[in-house]
Amino acid sequence: MTQSDWGGAGLLQTPTARMEAEGQLSLTGSYTSPYARYNVSMQPFPWFEGTFRYMNINNRRYGRQDLSGDQNFKDKSIDIKVRLWEESRYWPEIAFGMRDVGGTGLFSSEYLVANKRFGRIDASLGFATGYIGNRGDIANPLRLINDRFETRPIPDPDITRAGQAGRDLFRGPIGVFGGITWQTPLDQLLLKVELDGNDYEREPQSNNQRQSSPFNVGLVYRPSPNLQLTAGLERGNTAVIGLTLTTNLATGRSNAPILDRPVVPLRRHADPDAGAPTATMPRALSPDEATSAAPDWAAIAENLNQEAGIRVSRITRRDHEVIIHGSHNRYFYPAQGIGRGARVLDNVLGDDVTWFTFAHERAGTPIAETSVERQAFSDYVDRRIDLPAFARKVELAPPAQQRRDEVYEAPFRRLRGSVAPGYKQILGGPDGFILYQLSADFSGSYWFSRNTWLSGMVSVDIANNFDKFRYDAPTRLPRVRTWQRQYMTTSDVTVPNLQLTTVRQLGRDWYGMAYAGYLESMYGGVGGEVLYRPFGEQWAIGADVNQVRQRDFDQHAGFRDYEITTGHITGYYTFGRTRRLQANVSVGKYLAGDIGTTVNLTRRFNNGVTMGAYATKTNISSRTFGEGSFDKGIYFSIPMDFVLPRPSRARAEIMWQPLFRDGGAKLFRAYGLHPMTGERSGELLFDNLEWIDR
Repeated sequence: MTQSDWGGAGLLQTPTARMEAEGQLSLTGSYTSPYARYNVSMQPFPWFEGTFRYMNINNRRYGRQDLSGDQNFKDKSIDIKVRLWEESRYWPEIAFGMRDVGGTGLFSSEYLVANKRFGRIDASLGFATGYIGNRGDIANPLRLINDRFETRPIPDPDITRAGQAGRDLFRGPIGVFGGITWQTPLDQLLLKVELDGNDYEREPQSNNQRQSSPFNVGLVYRPSPNLQLTAGLERGNTAVIGLTLTTNLATGRSNAPILDRPVVPLRRHADPDAGAPTATMPRALSPDEATSAAPDWAAIAENLNQEAGIRVSRITRRDHEVIIHGSHNRYFYPAQGIGRGARVLDNVLGDDVTWFTFAHERAGTPIAETSVERQAFSDYVDRRIDLPAFARKVELAPPAQQRRDEVYEAPFRRLRGSVAPGYKQILGGPDGFILYQLSADFSGSYWFSRNTWLSGMVSVDIANNFDKFRYDAPTRLPRVRTWQRQYMTTSDVTVPNLQLTTVRQLGRDWYGMAYAGYLESMYGGVGGEVLYRPFGEQWAIGADVNQVRQRDFDQHAGFRDYEITTGHITGYYTFGRTRRLQANVSVGKYLAGDIGTTVNLTRRFNNGVTMGAYATKTNISSRTFGEGSFDKGIYFSIPMDFVLPRPSRARAEIMWQPLFRDGGAKLFRAYGLHPMTGERSGELLFDNLEWIDR
C-alpha cells in the first residue's frame, strides 16, 4: 500500500478501499500549491484507518498581522475509513470513509470506494459528497427524502464553526473518482493515474484553483520498505511532491539488548573453568554447595536488583517455594525480569526449592504473583520443551493470603531522585505553528513508608520561543485551561508537582489512593481514588473525587480564587483476546463545572504498543465550548525500549489534541490505580512470555 497526498492508503488526491497492515504508522508530507499537508495515519485494526493532519494554506494568512505575523493559515482535521467488505475472487474490497470529520470541515467529504486487483494493476472506483466529489457528476439521491441534501453549503472560513461540520454530512451532488496503481517491472516503482472528483471551483476561503485536466498522474519510488517518495502532476498544471515515512508498531521489538547486561547462566550451565565471578556474573554454586549452604539472602536481593531489575522489599518461603516480594523497575516485559530473576535464584538455592514466585508490588502494595516451576524453566532454556508446554507451568495469581516464613527484609531506601530533559509544545496556534520549551526537570521523592511518599518536580527553563506566545483563546466558561499562556510564560523556574500520596490494598480486589498537594501545574488540592479490579477479569470500575484550587501562574506556592470539586466514575472493559480494545468510559464533573462523559478507546497490541482516541461531551453547547465544539484527541504510545539501547519500563506517548479549551477539562493526576495494577490482567506477561529467556 502507499499513502495519498492527504495521508491514508490511496492514490494522489483520492482515497482507495485498501488498508495498510495492522499496526502501521505513516507520516506523510505533501505539497500541491497552495496546500502543504502534514499527515499522521494509524492502522489500529485491519479494517479501520485513522488520519489526522495539519494543512498549511500558503496563500492565506492565519489572522491579524499583529498576532500571527506572516504565518500562513493552518487547518486541522481528522479522517476515518472503515472497510465494509474484504476483496475476494469475484468481489472487490469496499470501504466507507469521512474526511475532515473532526476539524473545521473546510475540506469535509464522505465517500464509498471499491478496489479490485488485476495482476499488476490495482483499480479503484468511488463516489463522494463534499470536497472529494465537488465536480458533482450525479444528483444526490437523498434529495428525494429531503431537499436539503440537494446542495451543500460552501465551507465557512470562520474557525469558530470548527467541529460542527457534521451537520452537512452527505449533502450536495455526488462526484465520481477512481484510478489505477500499476506495479512497474521495477519493484521499487509504482505508477498512479487517477480521475479527480474535485474541480477546484468551490475551494474553501474562495481559494479556487484552475484545473486544466481532471486526471492526475504520479510516480511513487520506494527505496526501502519504510520510505516512499512521490512526484507527479495534478490538475493538469500543478506539480506534486510527497514524502512518507512508515513503520509497523505492532511488529516492533526492543532495542534494549544492545547495552543490556548479559544473562546469568543457569547453575547446571555454568562453566567450571570460567574463573572468578564478576560483578555481572555471580558465581554459580555446585549442586552440593547449593544444598548444604545457607542462602545469603542479602546478596541474593542485591543480585536480583543488578541482574533482573527487581527492587526486593522482602523474601519469604513456604515449603518448596521461595517468594520474592518487590517491584520490577528495569524491564518493560514482565517475563524478562522474571526470567533473569529465576536465573539468579537457580544459581544459589538448593534443589529442595522447586518453585520461584515473584510477588509484584507497586508502592509497597501487592498486585499479583507470578510463579514459575524451576524444572520447567530449566527445560525451556535447554529447549527440551516448547513455549506452550512451559506456559502451562507458569501461574499468575492474586496476592496470596496463606502464612509464609519471612527470611529477609530489605533495608528501606527513603530518598530517591533523578534529572531528565523536559519538552513542552503547542502546535498549530495563531502565534506560530510550533511553540516549544526545553527544560531541565529535577524529580525526587521521600518515602515515609513503603506505601506513603512525597514526590515532586522542579522544572528549569533552558530554551523556548514563547516570545511569540501572545494568544489567549476566547471562552464563555471559567478559564480552567485557557490560562495556558500565563502558566507557561510567567516563570523560568516552576514546581509542576509536589504531592503527598498513599496507596493501600483495601481488600482482595479493592485498592485505594489518597493524595494532597500541588497536583499538577495549574491545580492543587486534595483527592482520592478507589478501584475495584477483580483479578484476571476483563473489567474494572473506579471513582475519584478531588477538591482543587487554581494555582498562581508562576507555579510556586500561591493560589488564585477559583475552586471546584471535580471527580468521575470510570468503567474499564477490554474487548477481545487476540485484538484487544480497551474502552474507558468516565462520567462526572469537570474543572469548569460542566457535567458529561469521556469515552477513551485504546487498541493494545501484544508488544505493549497502543493506539487510541478519546472524546468528551458535556452539558455545555457547542457554541459555549467554542472552536472545536467538543474535546477530542488521538494518541499512540510505544515502549521506550523500542528507541533506547538500554532497558526501560517507560513509555513514549505522542498525543494530538487539536484544541486546548475549558470545556471537558479533567485534572491531570500524576498517579492512577488502573495503570498501577496492570499486572492483574496478565496480558503483557503471557503475550510476551518468550522474553523469559532473554
